[in-house]
Amino acid sequence: MQITQKHIQYILLILIVAIGFCAYQFGYVKYMEKAKAIKAEADGIQARINELNEKESHREEWTAVVEQSDNEIRKILAKYGSGNTPEKSIMFIRKLEDAAEMTIPNLSFNSDSSIFVSSDADEEGNPKVTMNTTSLGIAFSTTYDGLKKCMDYINTYYERMNVANFTANYNQESGQISGNMIINLYSVQDADHKYEEPTVAGIDLGTENIFGTFSPQTVPGEYDE
Repeated sequence: MQITQKHIQYILLILIVAIGFCAYQFGYVKYMEKAKAIKAEADGIQARINELNEKESHREEWTAVVEQSDNEIRKILAKYGSGNTPEKSIMFIRKLEDAAEMTIPNLSFNSDSSIFVSSDADEEGNPKVTMNTTSLGIAFSTTYDGLKKCMDYINTYYERMNVANFTANYNQESGQISGNMIINLYSVQDADHKYEEPTVAGIDLGTENIFGTFSPQTVPGEYDE
């Protein structure tokens, strides 16, 4: 069979169409798919850049708000003690007796219990803030004015505490009020609260009766809010 010039032209046309189809299907289509994927990724990156730019424009404002919040939190935590021990509680009771003209013949202690533990941890893995509470049980005897002074002293004490419960009986003959009281003490453990053992000036080691040998010292800022 003789191939004419016309047959050759048909064959060349078919080859051109096949080459064009293959180029489109395996070249252009795949290129467009990759181009669309790259564009989608670029759009996502641009959206993220826009979001970061928006945050950056408010950084100073938000930083100021965070710092203000941190300062307010520090002011609140500064009103809490750094820990409670029997020695510290005894000194508090002696000062309470003097301030309220109150006699406290009995005192009971309780161990600390945690009421709040922050979820944030420090470099050593310990909670950044832990709040503890303990309670003191006292038996007391005083006058009506002395009881009011006692409540004022507890409410204005430089470390956070409150009266959880108390009972009182009034003696008409003596004018004395006697009863029992539960005082809740609160403390905080964090980077700014380091517990230090209380020191009592004027008491030497070996003193037989430490409870009758010192006058409670006023702590600076004791009545500051």
